[in-house]
Amino acid sequence: MPMTKRTIFTVAAAAASAALISAPLAANAAPSASVASAASLVEARASKTLVIGLDGAAFDFLAPADMPNLDALRAEGMTAASNLYAAPMSGTVSGPGWSTIATGVWPDKHRVTDNSFSNPDYATYPDYLTRIEAADPARDTYVVGTWGPISQTIFGPAVDVREAGGNDEGTTARAVATLSTGDPDDVFVHLDEVDGAGHSVGTSGAAYGQALARVDQQIGQILDAIEARATRADEDWLIVVTADHGHTPTGGHGGSTPAERKTFVIAAGAGIPAGSVRYDVKLVDIAPTVIAAAGVATDPAWNLDGTALGQLQPDEFDSVRGALQTQVDETRPGATTLGWTHTTPAGWSIDNSAMPTGGITELRGWTFATDEFWTNVELGQLRETSVRNRDVFAVADSDEWDDKTHAAGQFDSTLVSPAYSLNGAATATLAFATNYQIDGPQTGEVFVSFDGGAPVLVKSYTAATNANERLSVSVPAGATTAQFRFRYTGTNSYFWTVDGVRLEQAAAPSLEVSAEAETRLVKGKVVVAVKATNHSPVPVALSLTSAYGTKTFAEVQPGANAVHTFTTRKASVPAGTVTVQATGVVDGSPVTVSIDAGYAAASAH
Repeated sequence: MPMTKRTIFTVAAAAASAALISAPLAANAAPSASVASAASLVEARASKTLVIGLDGAAFDFLAPADMPNLDALRAEGMTAASNLYAAPMSGTVSGPGWSTIATGVWPDKHRVTDNSFSNPDYATYPDYLTRIEAADPARDTYVVGTWGPISQTIFGPAVDVREAGGNDEGTTARAVATLSTGDPDDVFVHLDEVDGAGHSVGTSGAAYGQALARVDQQIGQILDAIEARATRADEDWLIVVTADHGHTPTGGHGGSTPAERKTFVIAAGAGIPAGSVRYDVKLVDIAPTVIAAAGVATDPAWNLDGTALGQLQPDEFDSVRGALQTQVDETRPGATTLGWTHTTPAGWSIDNSAMPTGGITELRGWTFATDEFWTNVELGQLRETSVRNRDVFAVADSDEWDDKTHAAGQFDSTLVSPAYSLNGAATATLAFATNYQIDGPQTGEVFVSFDGGAPVLVKSYTAATNANERLSVSVPAGATTAQFRFRYTGTNSYFWTVDGVRLEQAAAPSLEVSAEAETRLVKGKVVVAVKATNHSPVPVALSLTSAYGTKTFAEVQPGANAVHTFTTRKASVPAGTVTVQATGVVDGSPVTVSIDAGYAAASAH
């Protein structure tokens, strides 16, 4: 079919993007006139979402294929390629692929690892439409899929309408009819026949490209149905196109090759820059992005692995993408792949003083690498399970380093963070994504040092861990900085990856005290009267200091006042201030605050 021009989001919709995709980012900002205007636009326009899943669509074959509708969508929005997991986490097959997309978590959480659906945990990690229905039952949700488990298993019964299309033509017809005659808010469409072509001839066969061209026409029909809606001018649509896995050149999938693992997210809508390319977006981000676009807040208790696009920010490691190099000693994944560097982000350093010389150049000591490079240097050794890393991450890999002759000694390298400023809170949380895998003698340790002092052990890894870590750290009273070290040692062992490192702190402990001062005339002399009130939940010691002396109060209870009158012995005094200093203990930390209370000049004459 001929390509028609579509406007996925208007200028008005773009102005409202904070509310549609990334509202939580603006939570602490004061509303401006433009933001208020955007909010009114959001109220006036209906937020709608559509996710189209192309089963078995290999990313590297999209651009060469005859796909004008998908090309237009990519030009209007964002394209992000990424890699899937592999065994033992899961095979690259449809059950785990679509479950990952629907739930926003990886297979080690939703527990769908093949197409048997023998042990799913959809109760803990339901599909995103079920979450939307739970939060806002008034929204109209709709699923139609060619592959039966899409509508029968992966998306749950809370969805308003779940249909099987029979084949892609039937699925497309049902989707078009629903969009044309109904008023759905959140739609998921699954098209299956590209996967069928992949199984028949592989990505190298002409029939595979023909299947991509056909599915593009079906995408066009679905998007045309949206454009033809009578209410289209009053709607903001988020459009997402994705795939559950790739295919081999000769046909088939399920393994760990790059062709089978590579997938993609294409998205267009309010707040998504036109023609943009991202390296940090993964399949798990689709669910929270749609949830946010539907106006539903993500609950941290859901423990999602994904993040809404508007909230997903680059980390410090991503800043070294421009320094990535091609392989030196490695023979895979290919001579043109830019994927590793020993250049560190600003403030970070690598201590290789205990590393032997030699070994694989790319992986001598901690290295900053991409999934495209590192997980493909040698397949089937658990590297592919490092799904929680994004874009550029840090890796210490004693197994791969040991594949080339080196001087005597074990792999021993330490990654050192910047010195993070502390705000006085008694505890802080070190958060990071990690994949620590064990095979033979090795250690993985996290240390903290305060104000340049001796490192203190925070955690020593004794078991394989693939998770988003949150390590609580006790902060000594008075400490102003914290610096972290990640030390890995190993002898031809597995590896340790670290990404998204950040230090989270509670609000700084504080005291709330108010004070007022005034001048009065008493028997022809001026006095300065002061009242200080303790609004804090803890007792405080108060000192009131003026030009006429100091008064202290050892303990003022919460809600109580401290009152004092300074005698000046003068008939007139200039305007001045009384300094009130309060000291108390909040959450185990001593806190001191000072405020000034002004008073006016006064004269008895």
